[in-house]
Amino acid sequence: MDASLKRLALAEPFRIAHGSSADRVVLRVERDGCVAEAPFVPYYGDDPEETLARLESGLPFEDLPRTARLALDLLDHELAARRAGEPLTVGIARRFSLSPGRVPPGCRSLGIPSDLEEFSRRVADLSRQFRVLKLKLGSGDLGLDLATVSVARRAAPGAELIVDVNGGWDPSEAPMMIWKLMEDRPAIIEQPIHHRHGPEVWRDLRAELPENAAPVYADESVQSAADVEEFSRLVDGVNVKLLKAGSLDAAVAMIEAARANGLGVLLGCMIESSLGTTAAAHLAPWADRIDLDGHFFLAEDDYDGITYDETGSLVMPDGPGIGALRR
Repeated sequence: MDASLKRLALAEPFRIAHGSSADRVVLRVERDGCVAEAPFVPYYGDDPEETLARLESGLPFEDLPRTARLALDLLDHELAARRAGEPLTVGIARRFSLSPGRVPPGCRSLGIPSDLEEFSRRVADLSRQFRVLKLKLGSGDLGLDLATVSVARRAAPGAELIVDVNGGWDPSEAPMMIWKLMEDRPAIIEQPIHHRHGPEVWRDLRAELPENAAPVYADESVQSAADVEEFSRLVDGVNVKLLKAGSLDAAVAMIEAARANGLGVLLGCMIESSLGTTAAAHLAPWADRIDLDGHFFLAEDDYDGITYDETGSLVMPDGPGIGALRR
């Protein structure tokens, strides 16, 4: 098996509550002509060079960093699906006895804006194709956060707006912000408080919200099926990502736990190439919403995979396994 690091430059800096970045690094593993990828995210703490060294040292799978475990897991699934001559989706459905549902419409994300006029134009342009838009908040300026949503609502009056705070509000600020955002009709408010806050703080937040508040979803606070169970009475839904879960099967387990507890499922990704977002897209038939646009932020994507048609609907590639092809 070969392993390597790939630095992916962004078309422009992307800002969220955790900070701004101009590039991202992914780990790629390859065997028998099959390749899989897992991204590094600064707030998860895996160091790329250290991860590669530990992977190449032959450590047991369970002792490897999260990024390495995911890359190896996806490679195993890719090899098996290629041998079977079927897409990952088919194998997932068979192993877990799941019936694929209708794939939700695609979503496009926008980073925290520095220029609201330019941001408004960008929102209007994207909404011509995508009817679901995700707005990154948690700027540190509550006025800017409110203005971001208000400007987006005026620019795209018919769009569904997912508001993603990435834990950028203090627990004392979050209830007031959620109240204020109600007039702009967000479809979801995601991770309003930092994941360092445990369930008791989420319980207090829940108690202060009106009954008609937008659904609140947890992202970084919920990283496993056990976390889904723990937060099941505190949130309305969860964001499921391959990197958070650590493996394809663990991501499916999170989806199953969410379904068992009556929670919504938002299927997400990181900023990564089409190899990574396409792998995640094989779980789309079991999600209520999808946010799989991480490859759009790259200056140059070296893989072809998922695309979106003129209505913003997800189009999966043909072929077995993940289905993404190197350009």
